[in-house]
This record gives sequence, structure tokens and C-alpha cells, in this order.
Amino acid sequence: MSDYFPLLTSRLCLRPFQETDLPRFSAYRNQAEVARYQSWSTFAPEDVARFWQGQKDLAFNQNDSWFQIAVTGQNDGLLLGDIAVHFFDQGRQAELGFTLDSAQQNRGYACEALKAVVELLFDRLDKHRLSAVIDSRNQAARKLLEKTGFRCEAHYRENIHFKGAWSDEYGYALLQSEWREI
Repeated sequence: MSDYFPLLTSRLCLRPFQETDLPRFSAYRNQAEVARYQSWSTFAPEDVARFWQGQKDLAFNQNDSWFQIAVTGQNDGLLLGDIAVHFFDQGRQAELGFTLDSAQQNRGYACEALKAVVELLFDRLDKHRLSAVIDSRNQAARKLLEKTGFRCEAHYRENIHFKGAWSDEYGYALLQSEWREI
């Protein structure tokens, strides 16, 4: 597939999206509990088409781009969720986001996938710093980031008007030097 994928863990295969993933991608993106803390409320067919147009020919590790990594079961190939990587700062930094089908949550998949992506970004791509911004009410995302070694750097109070109300966000980060100590 590329120099970086497939990326295998004990239970997962991380790889670029394929067109055959789009129905499941749309299905879990339309789950209310999945969309709760995300920028969308629904994921319409035109959103899926726009997503695919932006991803199908996108190279991994391209500055100023968001690359979505499909998280699939290693044995069955079932799409479980995705991890987004925003490459910026001339390739020295990346921002992460993650989405998991609600039926696949609380099984350790998100942690397993995120650790694999962090390892790829630090060990193979020599990124200096990784970051993530999450809704302050999203306790699952907070626990996931902290379990993976990220530290909370900021609490942005009412910094975003989100789904009809002002909301707080937390800024998390992890330096390559910190990752090496974990």
C-alpha cells in the first residue's frame, strides 16, 4: 500500500481508506453517540463523497493535510473506526483525532490504534510534537489520551460555539522526548 501501511497491531490493521469502507464509515459517523463531540451531527451522502474525494489520492505525511487512517479488525477486515492525522508545521508536528463505532468502544481498540499511530509518527517519521483538542465533556477521549501518554496543556473556556452552545475544550500534547520515556 505504501511505505507506512498496513500497520499491524495484535488485533488491528491500520491502513488507508478504501471505497468499500464508505458504507460502514457513514453508518458509524451517523450514530448520535459518535457524533456527540464531533463537528458534525449527521454525515450525509454528500459528506461521504466529499470525504472520499479528499482522501482517495492523498499521500500520507503531506504537510497541511488531514489523512484518515482506517482502523480495521485484523482477522475480519471490519472497519471499526478511524484516526485522523493533521500534518503541519512543515512536517514537524501532527494533530490527532479519533472516531470509533459505538459498538466497538470499550474494547481497547482505540488505545491500541492510537499507540500504533503515535509510534509511527515519532519513531518512523520523527515528528517533534503531537497534539489533540477535545471537548472537555468527552471523558472517554480524555482517558484515552492520558492512557497513551498525552498531557493536558490547556483548558480553553467557552472558546467554541458548538452545536448551539458555548463549550470548553482541552488541549493535549505529547513530545517525542516524552514518548521515549514512557
